[in-house]
Amino acid sequence: MVDLIQRLVKLVIGYGAVQWAGPLLSLIFTPIITRAVQPGEYGTAEYLLTIFSAISTVALLALPQAVNTHFNDRPEDLDWQRQVVGSAFALTVAAGLLAGIALILGAPALAHQSSELTSYTWLLRLGGGLMVFGMSAIVLTSAAQTALRVRWGALFSLTSILATVAGNILFIVVLRLGTVGILFTPMASGLSLFIAAVVLTRPLIGRPRLAVIRLLLTSGLILLPTMGATWILQLSDRLFLGQLVSPTELGYYTIANKLASLVNVVLAPIYSAWMPLALAMQHLPGALERYISMSRYLIAAILAAGLAIGLFAIEILILLTQPEYFPAAPYVGFLTYMHILGGFGAILNTGALMGKQLTSISSAVVAGAAINVCLNALLIPHYGIAGATAATILGYALPQILLYALLQRRYPIAYPIKRILAALGVQLILLLLGLLIPPVAFPLRVTLKLGALIVLLAAYLGLGLILPAELARFFVLTRREIYKRIAKRST
Repeated sequence: MVDLIQRLVKLVIGYGAVQWAGPLLSLIFTPIITRAVQPGEYGTAEYLLTIFSAISTVALLALPQAVNTHFNDRPEDLDWQRQVVGSAFALTVAAGLLAGIALILGAPALAHQSSELTSYTWLLRLGGGLMVFGMSAIVLTSAAQTALRVRWGALFSLTSILATVAGNILFIVVLRLGTVGILFTPMASGLSLFIAAVVLTRPLIGRPRLAVIRLLLTSGLILLPTMGATWILQLSDRLFLGQLVSPTELGYYTIANKLASLVNVVLAPIYSAWMPLALAMQHLPGALERYISMSRYLIAAILAAGLAIGLFAIEILILLTQPEYFPAAPYVGFLTYMHILGGFGAILNTGALMGKQLTSISSAVVAGAAINVCLNALLIPHYGIAGATAATILGYALPQILLYALLQRRYPIAYPIKRILAALGVQLILLLLGLLIPPVAFPLRVTLKLGALIVLLAAYLGLGLILPAELARFFVLTRREIYKRIAKRST
């Protein structure tokens, strides 16, 4: 198990920064952005980004997931792997160009859907023209990660970091472009990452083959409802809110989601590194037992991260934003469940991909998305961002329940479900109690919240989610690594 964790750490370090860079740097720049951009401008930018995300999600045809599924069908056949990547790249370029042209032509109609967007038609057209580059970067970096190319991941990370920093400084801080600057930054980052990906992954890109294209399209089309439904779960509430609440309220909801997404910022790189590693080792002896143990560790980390961010939401807002954004605080803790449940889903999806249960994944997520849309339509007109929060949590819970039930019938894995649910219940109770803490003196308030985190960690041991022997091995391994590093430095 130790060697598996060490390999996972290397992958996270190599590729994690690609996913960490954008969200983490966005968070770092939040104090600057919230001083330069009003909540209304923030909400408008989020609405435009939602439109771009919706179109690119459909146009990608779930090709990154299809590459993940089939890249290791022939683990020792390099020609096969190059054909998979080359075919996926060709499909992405074609789909990206078509989607971009459609957005350029349809920009005026989209802009007139809301009075807030009428002056941004040109920005929608620019996004359409650049869409193919961002989509291609996603597919190529995903293929490199599936191939376990750690050094490439480090270079992708550096590219993403530099482009994001430069974009925030130039477009938002120096030029003070407001909504336009918020959108220019991810556009510049996507273009830069595309250039780096094409240069680095050339050895991995083979000649497209018709048979492989058909295979990828078949798997992609099976998974496309999943990706579309995932997008609906993540972002469809913004479309409802953009039509039904003020830009300022949408700005509150956006900043609350940004803080809640810290759970994902911390852990998504681990999920994405774990998935290809689990798929690559699935045929080895003892692989299933290792997978189940790693799932317990990940769930423990997810719940702890969600509780920490929910408890300290107001402190984070005070540190990173202006008082105008403080009304977002009550929603942060509840919105972390979007990412907690999404983390559960990432674990279940890995097991489903091991068993090639693509239909199960799609069925579960589509059902959740349908419920989410219905709840958005029912709750948001009456309860605004509180209704959107409730709809999002319920919409994320249903797919995980359905997928677990389907997998237990078709590809059963012995997850310790009772221990997981008990830990989730303890975490929810601690969050609710933490939200009831009155605005007492800062040291006492922080001490009480840290105490809640300690109680959760103790509950893991009591419930058996983490075993005492595993915790002891972790401390021994950590101490050994520290001593090794000290010894290297001293020599």
